[in-house]
Amino acid sequence: MEPARITSFLVKVASRCNLDCDYCYVYHHADQAWRTMPQLLSAADQRAFADRLAEYVAQAGITKTAVIFHGGEPLLAGAEALCEFARLIRETVGTGVSVDVGLQTNGLLLDEAALVLFEAENIGVSLSLDGPRAVNDLHRTSKRGRSSFTKVEAALERLKQHPKIFAGVIAVVDASSDPEELLAFFAQHAPPRLDFLLPDAHHQRLPPGRELDPELYIRWQTQAFDAWFDRYPALAIRTFEGILDAVLGLPSGTDAFGFGDVSLISVETDGSYHDLDVLKVVGDGTQLGGTVRDTAIITVAASDALQQHRRLLSKAGLCDECQACPIVETCGGGAVPHRWSSADGFANPTVYCAEMKALVAHARSRLEEHLGGTAAPAALDIDVGKFEFAEAGEAEFEALRAAACATHRATFTDALQYVGNLPNPAAGRAKRVLDWPTPEFDAMSWQPGSIAWSEVVLATRDGRTVRDVTGQPLALDLDYLADIEARRHTTGELPIVGADDRWLRAPFGSAIEFEDEDLARMARPLVAEAFELLRSWRPAVASEMQAASPAVQFVRDPTAHPDKIVSFSDDAVPGALFVSVRQGAGLIDAYDLADSLLHEHRHQKLYLFERRFPTTHQGDLVVSPWREDPRPVSGLFHAIFVFVELRRFWEHVLATGPTRMHSRARNQLRDTEENLASAFETLSGCSLTEAGSALAAVLRERGPLDTLAA
Repeated sequence: MEPARITSFLVKVASRCNLDCDYCYVYHHADQAWRTMPQLLSAADQRAFADRLAEYVAQAGITKTAVIFHGGEPLLAGAEALCEFARLIRETVGTGVSVDVGLQTNGLLLDEAALVLFEAENIGVSLSLDGPRAVNDLHRTSKRGRSSFTKVEAALERLKQHPKIFAGVIAVVDASSDPEELLAFFAQHAPPRLDFLLPDAHHQRLPPGRELDPELYIRWQTQAFDAWFDRYPALAIRTFEGILDAVLGLPSGTDAFGFGDVSLISVETDGSYHDLDVLKVVGDGTQLGGTVRDTAIITVAASDALQQHRRLLSKAGLCDECQACPIVETCGGGAVPHRWSSADGFANPTVYCAEMKALVAHARSRLEEHLGGTAAPAALDIDVGKFEFAEAGEAEFEALRAAACATHRATFTDALQYVGNLPNPAAGRAKRVLDWPTPEFDAMSWQPGSIAWSEVVLATRDGRTVRDVTGQPLALDLDYLADIEARRHTTGELPIVGADDRWLRAPFGSAIEFEDEDLARMARPLVAEAFELLRSWRPAVASEMQAASPAVQFVRDPTAHPDKIVSFSDDAVPGALFVSVRQGAGLIDAYDLADSLLHEHRHQKLYLFERRFPTTHQGDLVVSPWREDPRPVSGLFHAIFVFVELRRFWEHVLATGPTRMHSRARNQLRDTEENLASAFETLSGCSLTEAGSALAAVLRERGPLDTLAA
């Protein structure tokens, strides 16, 4: 097995705490190693960690990493000292790597001066707070039993005035609390993210109160879920959002649900490397070997202990009972520490198994009720062989596109009707757009920017929050209607290339950088040339792209090598192709741009198919030959779908393209053949739907274009 890819580091800057929370896994569970740890991480170990991190990200090719200052209470180290440490880390790692720095605090020392310093250094702050005073003071008190609530609530109010660095709130569940009261309290404060954590427990130390009341946590979770689902959906509760994602077969975003991989290690105040910190609840066994002074991180990433942990996050690493469970693909076996017993180690179902089954069933029931009944998979009523190949599948493709268009038309209409009823000048614009002739209205409703904007409008109407990929909420943007009106007569000229359309860009926040109009002006003729190359190769593919991918945006990755060509697409903005056009000091070759455009269009084409016919089930992460990090099976499936088509393109380039592209084409074909062979072998062991199996069989059998044409 390849070494784990470590992208997050929990660094203990202080081993002591100014609270005495009775559920704390550091001070009140099995591992008591804190007693022998230095109170603070030394300056020498801080420097050593920064050096080790810089060394590791260069070795592993990592361009974005996260460092979380933790404890104990990290603010015991002092706000200025933490800022100096953050600067040291970023300066040592260098400008080619983005380092997100954050801290988890109980808030007692979080004054305004500290927040000003943290904002200046871009250090995110997450606050520990269990709820209103009566709930918080059940467990989060001083060593003398005094309340912490007043100081922590004051810290919360101060944090709300610094939204750029306010990362969220973590709350540990007390099942004797009233879920409605708890959610009402947090709704008043509207944290950007809220995590509800079940008390750390395992089979030797059962969840508090459950022996007397076996249904205690089931009852609390379902009541809290209903309160959130029905009355507080604007609260971004990661636990509940994660369970809905898992039920829908999406990555859950939390290690409590679904399968995953190890991506985090800890560093204690003595500089030693440790596994997941919460594993301290089962004993003194989190050491990974070595310290920042004497051991490289890449060595730790390959350690036997981490490899064993990684196996526990896969289906093969679960006990027999879990592997046979009907919801295993959803829950992934639950959190690893919760599975432990003295007799069998981690070879047990989670101690919260009954709670997890009940919550999954309840969430699925509420979702089906919300969607108007159980949604059975659509019958596979199209010829997937024809669909995959543009020249044969025009009818199949158009049927799927028409269905998607109808959905987007309805969403756009609902959004405009909502805005049209608001006491706002934008209401008039919304009504005018609703009165457009059908062809113009339909063309605008299919624009990716209109789709992304409409989703946020309807979320606002329904009291939900849509967030960009960085986690920041997307605000209602009524001024965008002026842009929509201004573009009324331009949607017939497709694709729209390099438009200054903020709703093609808003879903990506600050994670993606877009080129300016000066570069776009230079690059538009190159896009036209690339499309002409594709049209002269296969007119049916070019027509398909024009119909399904009506927008092209220019992006750049300042962290990548100047010669690297990047591109992506995302179903949050269906139909948009995001491509880079710079290479070195100039523009890329038209053939390379044609490759990028075709690559991202194939993703969009498969998204279109998967809206009606899902191809994969949620399950283990798999290794893709095109990516360094493990991928969901759906990611591997998408890659195969893309590269089967790109192989045809580069065979055409090798046969008919200019001499300067022949070496490039040969290399591309060699790599693609090897990678496809590996990918198909991996896919053969994955769980696919009926539609996925049928399409995979077609892709496996398809040869070069000349073979098909013959």
